[in-house]
Amino acid sequence: MFTIYCPTRIVFGLPVHEGLLSELRAAHVQRVLLVSDPVVTSLEWFHQLRTALRASDYAVVVFSDVSSTPTTREVSEGLSLAQDERVQVVVGVGGGSVLDAAKAIAMLLTNGGSYAEYLHDGRAIQQRSRLMIAVPTTAGSGSEVTSSALIADSGQAVTRSVRSPLMFPHVALIDPDLSRSLPPSTTAATGISALVHALEAYVGRQTNPFVDPLAVTGMQTVWSYLPRAFSAADDMTARQAMLLAALWGGVCCDQAGAGMIEALAGALTAHLHLQLGLARAIVLPHVLRFNLPAIPPVRRQRLNRTFGLSPEAGADDLVERVAQFVHFLGLPAHLSALHVSASDYDWDAIAVEAAGAVSLTNNPREVSVDDCRSVLRQCCWDG
Repeated sequence: MFTIYCPTRIVFGLPVHEGLLSELRAAHVQRVLLVSDPVVTSLEWFHQLRTALRASDYAVVVFSDVSSTPTTREVSEGLSLAQDERVQVVVGVGGGSVLDAAKAIAMLLTNGGSYAEYLHDGRAIQQRSRLMIAVPTTAGSGSEVTSSALIADSGQAVTRSVRSPLMFPHVALIDPDLSRSLPPSTTAATGISALVHALEAYVGRQTNPFVDPLAVTGMQTVWSYLPRAFSAADDMTARQAMLLAALWGGVCCDQAGAGMIEALAGALTAHLHLQLGLARAIVLPHVLRFNLPAIPPVRRQRLNRTFGLSPEAGADDLVERVAQFVHFLGLPAHLSALHVSASDYDWDAIAVEAAGAVSLTNNPREVSVDDCRSVLRQCCWDG
């Protein structure tokens, strides 16, 4: 038995200017909050979008102080601006971090309180979020079709998700042209997120017949098209394919769950302030090696075929294949490549935090604090 719920309406391929104006007209709203980050707001197409909205008599205010790991402080500042301007719709324009911040702001506009109350105190979300439109500019997290927002506590080294079916974006507007301006490093790191979401859903305990084909197709798509998007920014066939892969990965992760990669990457992001996709890339091969003994043979064979190996290939071959893929994309294999010293951080605290992550309930293999500590050691010091 399984249940699938994804109420977000997806509009794929329409230029963002046309799509957003159409959605705002249909919703009969006038006061718009654009949530973004400093990089996106500096781009010419963003200025054109804002100008087009104002030329159509929409009252537009921009909140652009979202970092790569959005914090409760940033959410609070965005919420205050939204309340002061009496906004009727929140539009997130950016990568997964921006979309998560926008979802958090939209939720608080109708439910009240501070985000920390939902993050730590178990306060329940009882009202549907304020109208929220997601405009992804990266092909990675799939946050445009998920019911959660990953936010770091400004006062603690903790990054956690708040999840509710009432937090889904109302609409996702996906314009592949927006990803054309991404640098190769961002294309690579965000693309790995799409791969990880599909992979962890596929091998997890809560996978189901709905998720399986989406996850396999998502992994195959990333494997085939991420190198092309990484190598050629103007390869729009690859850009479109990667945005689809991100969608599929987001749906799979939201409907079936994540696993140990997400748990460790989240803890590393909170403590080391890494970009989440980069943390996932570093952790991916090491967690795959840890999990493979618990993955059923038929699924291991499918993974082998997906990653270009014979069905009978061994565990070492599969792990090495994935590690080579990460290396081709210019992503580091170990934290030492980022000049992270073993003595700079409390690795026991990071391991304890990772071992307490909710996502581990879906991991194919039981995970202890010692297991997290061991994999972290491999991520940091090996090589």
